[in-house]
Amino acid sequence: MAARIEIKELGDPAHQKEITDAIEALDGVLETKIEKGALHVSYDPLTTTEKKIEQAIRSTGTIIKAVTTDTESAHPDCRHKNSLTTAGK
Repeated sequence: MAARIEIKELGDPAHQKEITDAIEALDGVLETKIEKGALHVSYDPLTTTEKKIEQAIRSTGTIIKAVTTDTESAHPDCRHKNSLTTAGK
């Protein structure tokens, strides 16, 4: 799964690192990047949730404006895992 998270103020590089460090500390987070004014997170939905990711962001004192989940652009490993679990059905 992938989430695009719009943050009120991404701030300076040190604050951005604090945010990405908090997210990357969660089990199941595969990749984080800040691009085009938003935080993009790829994660394994079997290991973590969007809610846990949002909580990690808020724990840094950051205000979230909007969250968009995109299953189509998810990390390839996640899509593979999902296809394996549904293949036998």
